[in-house]
Amino acid sequence: MSEDASIFELITSVARTIPGDFSLVEEKAGRVTGWITLAHGKDLAASARSLKAIGARLSMITALADQPGDINTIAYHFDIEGSTLTLKVEVERGGSVETIVPLFRNADWHEREFMELYDLHVSGRSNNQRLFLDETVDRRVMQRLIPLSVLSNAASTTMLFEKLIVDREKSR
Repeated sequence: MSEDASIFELITSVARTIPGDFSLVEEKAGRVTGWITLAHGKDLAASARSLKAIGARLSMITALADQPGDINTIAYHFDIEGSTLTLKVEVERGGSVETIVPLFRNADWHEREFMELYDLHVSGRSNNQRLFLDETVDRRVMQRLIPLSVLSNAASTTMLFEKLIVDREKSR
């Protein structure tokens, strides 16, 4: 980045090259928070490549599965010199996104995790080995047992216990 270009200008210039809707907010300390909803999931790898070119680092990937309309949303959170830019990709049930592991090695864990727990698909991966669950456990187990909204509000232990009791009673 040139000394006279702000981080806001840098992120804006890249966001304009990425197909989709974007919104950016410049905060008091000069940091930027931005969201880009990609027009098509097929644009993910090229968009990630554009961010990598300006020095972006992948911070985290968040999967929001089984949303209304059979849509899954995957949010890729990037850090750019202390600012945050999130790429959102909407994927239809049964659809897939391309891996970004060749660009950001730390995406490997995140992609494997959401493939395993939420049965979201990622194409172009060389390692699809599960992280936590035995191969005999159904994919989507987290969606089936604990909805993400319940998990995120810390009510998951009670809800899971109650769900397991009900399931056990039904199987008798």
